[in-house]
Amino acid sequence: MKILLSILCLFVGFSSVADAKDAPVQITKNGTKVNVTIAGKPFATYHTGSDLPKPFFSPVRAADGTIITRSLVDPEDHPHHKGIWVAVDEVNEVDFWAEKGKIKNSEVKVIKAAGNPAVMQVTNQWLGEDGKPIVTETTVISIYANRLLTYDITFKAGDKPVVFEDTKEGLFGIRLPNGMREKEEGSVENNTGIKGTKDNWGKPTEWIDYYGPLHGKLYGVTLMDSPQNFKKSRYHVRNYGLFTISPFGDHSYTNKKSPADPKHLKAGGTFNLKYGLYIHEGNTQQGKVAAAYQQFLKVTGSKPADKKQTAKPQPKAKKVSAAPKKPATPAKKVAAAPYEEKSAPVKPIPETEPVSNPDCNCCPAPVQRRRGLFRLRRNR
Repeated sequence: MKILLSILCLFVGFSSVADAKDAPVQITKNGTKVNVTIAGKPFATYHTGSDLPKPFFSPVRAADGTIITRSLVDPEDHPHHKGIWVAVDEVNEVDFWAEKGKIKNSEVKVIKAAGNPAVMQVTNQWLGEDGKPIVTETTVISIYANRLLTYDITFKAGDKPVVFEDTKEGLFGIRLPNGMREKEEGSVENNTGIKGTKDNWGKPTEWIDYYGPLHGKLYGVTLMDSPQNFKKSRYHVRNYGLFTISPFGDHSYTNKKSPADPKHLKAGGTFNLKYGLYIHEGNTQQGKVAAAYQQFLKVTGSKPADKKQTAKPQPKAKKVSAAPKKPATPAKKVAAAPYEEKSAPVKPIPETEPVSNPDCNCCPAPVQRRRGLFRLRRNR
């Protein structure tokens, strides 16, 4: 009997090792880097070095190994657009978006090293000019075998009140490589079929897909909003490859037509946001983006949309006499929000160039000082 139990335990032990080895997604910590593999092949690297202005994933690869994030080597514009990242402008007047304020990683905890999903939790301190955290970001990142990433982000204020101001510069997103960009041969489409950055910029919607060619093959990235968030988010989607989602910026995204709606936190207060990012091959339909969104809703605890329920006819209301209505006045046309940044022509860079220096020799910019009422406009 003892021999049988020993053999059984040995078999279970070997099975566990085999299961871990053959797990679809694996997370491995290596110093200041966290390496992620899918099906045994490199997928993404998360950088947490203290010399960096913020943590980020770069490079990030499609299933065939093609890098679908812009190279960190000699970026032609906006060097603060690094891979996949979380940052936003104007938190207690500190500009974390443009890396004027430092986001310092304090911990990476691997919750589930191997599986589908594999899961890690990162803790990042958003520092003020006094070196103390204005807010602490705790994000649980779940990575699935089909290259769906879910970000469960919780912000906690430090020992002082915090204000996330109204801004278009944020919050969670990716910088796509040349080639995939709309200004070249890329395409943008949302869940209702609306196409183009012009008509999707600054608009709230369930998801937006951005796809384009690299080396003659189509690849796409989808950003997804969650109905669990405290408000609907809007998309900072540009024809030059910037692609982010944020709940901050109603005023900015509507050309000042909507009132500013800053997010206030009391000292020690918290709030949570959930977002999805999905990497696929082919266009929106070929990449099965709609199905991936339903997966995102399911794994984050949101109820998937019930098409039958929404299509259910409502009972007819009884007819009642009413005073004749005045003809409705036609709605005034609102100027469209700006959607293309004006910049000098730039030279293309290699779309899939390997990151020869993953930390890109970025020296943290000095913490931004408090600014008065009349502030110079920054180049976004």
